[in-house]
Amino acid sequence: MKPLTVALVWGLWIGMGVDSTRAADEPVAVVEPDAEKPKEFKPPPGFITKKRGKYVLYCKREAPMGTRLKTETCLDEAQMRDYVLALAENKRDVDRIRAICSNPCVCGDPSAC
Repeated sequence: MKPLTVALVWGLWIGMGVDSTRAADEPVAVVEPDAEKPKEFKPPPGFITKKRGKYVLYCKREAPMGTRLKTETCLDEAQMRDYVLALAENKRDVDRIRAICSNPCVCGDPSAC
């Protein structure tokens, strides 16, 4: 543990009036901040991770609507998370629309035909 953190903990204990003899007898659990590492972002299939200086971009080559020429679209992590959320929302909408039965004959009720 870093010396500054140890000094801070001791200062808090003394300030709170904790008995130092009792504190020495009992084990103290200290959580290291280095133990919690953020999860590495994994882009969806089709995206390639590229580093541009200190930035990490996720790029995909695709042909926009109305042209056959492919362009490269690059997004940063925040934009990619929004993109993934939008894809999930579109998928839910399509599944919801498919689940609605507009024709009783198709849904399996032969008496309605």
